[in-house]
Amino acid sequence: YQRRVHGNCTDCAQNVVSKKLLSERYSYAELQFYTTASALALQLPYFILSGHLSLAEAPDRGAWLLLFVDGVAFHVQSVAAYGLMSLISPVTHSVANTMKRTLLIWLSVLVFGNQVTPRSGLGTVMVIAGVALYNHCRVRYPPPPRAPPPHDSNGV
Repeated sequence: YQRRVHGNCTDCAQNVVSKKLLSERYSYAELQFYTTASALALQLPYFILSGHLSLAEAPDRGAWLLLFVDGVAFHVQSVAAYGLMSLISPVTHSVANTMKRTLLIWLSVLVFGNQVTPRSGLGTVMVIAGVALYNHCRVRYPPPPRAPPPHDSNGV
């Protein structure tokens, strides 16, 4: 449970930082490139040292194709998430992501017949209640309008 909470907090922090970087400095593609490059730089040494990089046990062509499709799908999903992030607030993005995760869990219940426990039912109710409460508060208490940026003395 604590790892899930930590993961959600990390996702929220990543959304805030991503929104700031997208609004001030980087495009979707640049942000995707730098996050991918940093993840590779952090994970490749472990991958090599752990012995997972063995050419003697290379995957077959079908596995390589699946890995390629997975990589392309993840790239498209990430670019779409950054595009969405530039349009909405980080909090709204996090709420939508939490709802997406809940829907995926319930799809796995329907498709694969995974067991539904009282805990998973309670978690679903909590997510739906939280999303409903967030939407209610967002509509009922909208943020104040932003003041226009000040003009300099040259009239620009």
